[in-house]
Amino acid sequence: MKKRMIFAMATFWLAAVLALLGVTSTNAGEVVLNVWTAFPELNEQVEWIAAKYMEKHPDIKIKATLFPQRALEEKVAVALPAGQAADLIELDKMGLYPYYVAGYLEPLPENLVAWLKDSYPDYAVTSVTADDGRIFTFPWLNSLKVMFYNKDHFKEAGITKTPDTIDEMLEMAKKLTKRDAKGNITQVGLDLRLSGGGFGTSQKYWCQTMIPYGAKVLEKVGDKWRAAYNNDAGRQALQFYVDAVHKYKVDSLDFKSDAEAFGLGLTSMFQREAWVVGYMAKNAPSINYGVFFMPKGPGGWGTVGNTMGLSVPKSSQYKKEAFDFAMFMMNDDMSRATFSDSGWQPFRQGVDYSELYKTRPQLATFIEAAQTEGHAVLDYENIAPIFEIHSRMADRLMAAFKQADLVDNPDGIAEVVEDMAKETNRILDEYDLLAQ
Repeated sequence: MKKRMIFAMATFWLAAVLALLGVTSTNAGEVVLNVWTAFPELNEQVEWIAAKYMEKHPDIKIKATLFPQRALEEKVAVALPAGQAADLIELDKMGLYPYYVAGYLEPLPENLVAWLKDSYPDYAVTSVTADDGRIFTFPWLNSLKVMFYNKDHFKEAGITKTPDTIDEMLEMAKKLTKRDAKGNITQVGLDLRLSGGGFGTSQKYWCQTMIPYGAKVLEKVGDKWRAAYNNDAGRQALQFYVDAVHKYKVDSLDFKSDAEAFGLGLTSMFQREAWVVGYMAKNAPSINYGVFFMPKGPGGWGTVGNTMGLSVPKSSQYKKEAFDFAMFMMNDDMSRATFSDSGWQPFRQGVDYSELYKTRPQLATFIEAAQTEGHAVLDYENIAPIFEIHSRMADRLMAAFKQADLVDNPDGIAEVVEDMAKETNRILDEYDLLAQ
């Protein structure tokens, strides 16, 4: 098996990096919990929750440190194996799992496992359960995807309902797209996340077209895995993107995108998570918008609800205190505050958000999406190379999205999909995880 987690570093460089990471020494007997976060709004939330916690526990000090997501991933890769990481780390569970397999993360104690199983939906518990049956991280937040849409754009285009199917969505996108006299797009009908790098691009692609066409990224065979999208469903998923950009031109590679474009009124529909509701309230309060479930397709109906985890390293001197603070972060009051203030969706079930819905009704759809029968909520498989698999997919997809010659070119589409699947299988093989 290829060992990927080799983190040997020169001693002087490691010391410098750890200093930059905010690893601090403490006086004897003093409890200082260090928490690392990857998003500004979540760091602010952790600081707010920490202040509430410290009011109840004046003997404990909590320091939250923010790093950009990619930078945090790199810093964890250095500090965690060296035993110098924070006491609590917030990251996507797909980025945390390899460290648990390597023995660097503490599984949840049994008393917390009982509480978790009683307080969280089954799929959330499953998503953070390792092959050894232990729960390796708290499922703090559910990064569930839905579609956002501009109600005024819909009204102007004469569209009176949201799309139920992926085909309806494309037809509506054609009506919603605007162009100037030279044919340049001035209003995108459907923002597809065509760039951005990292696994986020492949994640949105998985949710936007693979699920409705019935294509899976991976399938399990026995105790091993293989790529599951080198088929008609996988080819249809890519064809949708290529046609949307180069044939029907409802999106553009060089147009402003994501939440910023939506907040500026330049995009009619796009896929994102609950945090956008908070973003819109702060940055674009005049935009009249709504949300709807990801559309159905001939092969399925569902979304991706990847897990933002909270993990405690084995090297932490304060595991008990870190687990206790993590539980405090997820109580009813803190869950309501997190959903309201940051926009990120807590996994906790049974929390009353009715007051919040009065001012931010869009958030109710995210809770409904996690509970609606027949609407699947998918998450990443707990295998060591999962981050690499999706990141490499993203690189190939972004290259394919630029290829106008793939329009009406089924052989070209098939070649791209086949080559991408071969790379997925090669990565699995390097970890001795490839099913034959």
